[in-house]
Amino acid sequence: MSRNRIIYQSQALFIAPNSNQFHLQSGGANSKDAHAITLGSGEGWTGVTGVNVGSAKLRSLVTPLERIQSANFNFSINRTDINEFGKLARIDSIAMESPTVGLDFNYYLTDGGNERKLGFNIPTSNYGGGARTNDYSTGDLAVSGYSALSGLIDDNEGNNYFIVVSPEGQDVDQSAVTTSDFEVIGIGNGFISDYSIEAAVGSIPTASVTVEGFNIKVDSAISGSAVGGVTPQAPYVPAVNITNGEYNTGVSAVNQFVIQGANALSDNAIDTTGDNGTPSALRPGDITFSMSNSGNYQGFVDMDGDGEAHLQSMSISVPMSRTVLQRLGSTFGYARVIDLPLNVDVSLSVVVSELKANNIFHALCNIKHHDFTLTLYGCDPATGGRSTDKKIQIQCKNARLEGESFSNTIGDNQTADLTFSCQIGGSNDKTSGVIMDGSYQAFRTLPFFPLGKKKSETASYSAG
Repeated sequence: MSRNRIIYQSQALFIAPNSNQFHLQSGGANSKDAHAITLGSGEGWTGVTGVNVGSAKLRSLVTPLERIQSANFNFSINRTDINEFGKLARIDSIAMESPTVGLDFNYYLTDGGNERKLGFNIPTSNYGGGARTNDYSTGDLAVSGYSALSGLIDDNEGNNYFIVVSPEGQDVDQSAVTTSDFEVIGIGNGFISDYSIEAAVGSIPTASVTVEGFNIKVDSAISGSAVGGVTPQAPYVPAVNITNGEYNTGVSAVNQFVIQGANALSDNAIDTTGDNGTPSALRPGDITFSMSNSGNYQGFVDMDGDGEAHLQSMSISVPMSRTVLQRLGSTFGYARVIDLPLNVDVSLSVVVSELKANNIFHALCNIKHHDFTLTLYGCDPATGGRSTDKKIQIQCKNARLEGESFSNTIGDNQTADLTFSCQIGGSNDKTSGVIMDGSYQAFRTLPFFPLGKKKSETASYSAG
């Protein structure tokens, strides 16, 4: 039966750890919960290299993004008109380049798990079964102390995004997938072009993401079961090959995907909830803000001591504009690279308490930098107040003051908007830009979400 409409209960957003590497893995058939897999325990998983996998079960690496509040997608085909003398109307309109594909979504900030899946370098304090021993410092494939964008800067492959659509009136979560009444919208080679965070009094902290992709497609049948081999029932991934710019087809574990969610081996129900330990949402009253060197602040708003202004909102915006690199012989681009350097914009809105005695002329040659730290805590069930459980922390380092804007009207408090900017250096820069720390359960993204260039390596998807 056809749908009359689609509402939020019937859609869920998923992400794959890459665009052209494995979306399926083979491994032990006794592991029921993909999140409980620990490497080296005899139940490891390995990348599937062909369709002949015997009795081994296949686990999907396509993972749900959590706490999504909106998701919008679009595409446009760029065409060039072909005309000739003697005829007014065009004789053809041909596509000279890859289509423009867009996806934007926002979600509640929680524990950094979404950011980790999106490719941010965000270590976690929650190792679950213990820290992993490998060449990374934190055991979760993220490197502590480095820019949160270091993995995105090094990434030349992107990710595949999937929007699953269930039948009308039916939740996607825990739905049993059939071959005919589900659809999945696939966006291939998706690269983040903008990321922003907003925290304000009276609002749940949110993050917004804009993605640019090379391709988009809709499949009318998806598999949610734990299949014993790759079969034609599993659709092809939406990505194009960034080496030759061609769309990949053919029955292969690298070219196909299934939607399963967390319970990859138990049944054919889709799980969109992720780990049970993920907070439902974080409260604005459980947020702390600090600003280093505030006693030497060059503006007029007092940001330190008894006269400290009262923060009302803070936003961090990281525009990551990208350029598509093309070459002869390929319709699609072979890369979508970040335009460097990256500038981070920080905006603060405050209720003014005291004014500082400063002369803006004296600040023209000042080299003072400021570091901002926004820390989001959980709720203490015993007291109802802020707990000591740090969920996610965002730091902006080496920011410079850009300006202040004051406003006041009858019956209102005087407010000021402060703007700062900082610049992100290379992927190994520790002194400038945005640094993040989270508390997500490490094993839900390990080792299947490698960072940067490692996501293009087959060895990154082997867990033996």
